[in-house]
Amino acid sequence: MTVPDEPPQDPITAYLLNTFRGVCRGRRYISGMGGVFPMPLSAREISDWLDARPSPIPREEVDDVIFELDRLFMDQGDEEEED
Repeated sequence: MTVPDEPPQDPITAYLLNTFRGVCRGRRYISGMGGVFPMPLSAREISDWLDARPSPIPREEVDDVIFELDRLFMDQGDEEEED
């Protein structure tokens, strides 16, 4: 099976997706007897990333997008646990 090419992205979308990927590298995890589970991203992880890489986009808009992408990521993990 061939992997399809990524759809074209405008620079803002590409920037926000790359920012999300970068912020996720600082994600915290909880470990216990049941396994290791990701915690939702906090403003601290976003701030740490943006302190090192200032954004051309207003912080409020970056937060809105990153938190929504994180919600989708966390919901995906919840669905996998139910299966």
